[in-house]
Amino acid sequence: MYETEEELEWLQALLDESQRRSGPHVRSIFGRERTLSARQVSLHRRGVKQVAFATVNSAGEPRVAPVDSAFFHGRFHISTDSRSFRAKNLRKRPDLSLTYFEGADPLIIVHGIAVFIETNQPEFGQLDSEWVKAYGKSTLELSDSVAFIRADPTTMLAYSFHPERFLPPGV
Repeated sequence: MYETEEELEWLQALLDESQRRSGPHVRSIFGRERTLSARQVSLHRRGVKQVAFATVNSAGEPRVAPVDSAFFHGRFHISTDSRSFRAKNLRKRPDLSLTYFEGADPLIIVHGIAVFIETNQPEFGQLDSEWVKAYGKSTLELSDSVAFIRADPTTMLAYSFHPERFLPPGV
């Protein structure tokens, strides 16, 4: 877990506010008793895992694809080639959505804004090390123009039908 106590407090406030703003249909399925805490999300989302990542192309058409992601300092990060259609779309239209799920339990939904992290930024190396742990090689070995995209969330919802399965150790 990379999140500081301050980041966990920020993330918990975001989760609480997102739950409060959610519609009646979402609240009827995932009530407060099924909501995961910031600490539960952070502990469960260690390492590189797949998410469904959605953008919009120049014609306004939605595009979704499975991509690798890491949860780092309270935000999801994905890797992509800077020259990809996904990257080009996000540079023009930075709105994004992503969903992490294992069946329907747990389920984490994010809506937010893309922020590019290029190879010359300090955060890049820390993120790249997560890919090295997962795959045994740097993202730079896969592409000379790789970038990470941080999803700065405006909404994050995190649910589980069995939230007790995601309690922090020692609780």
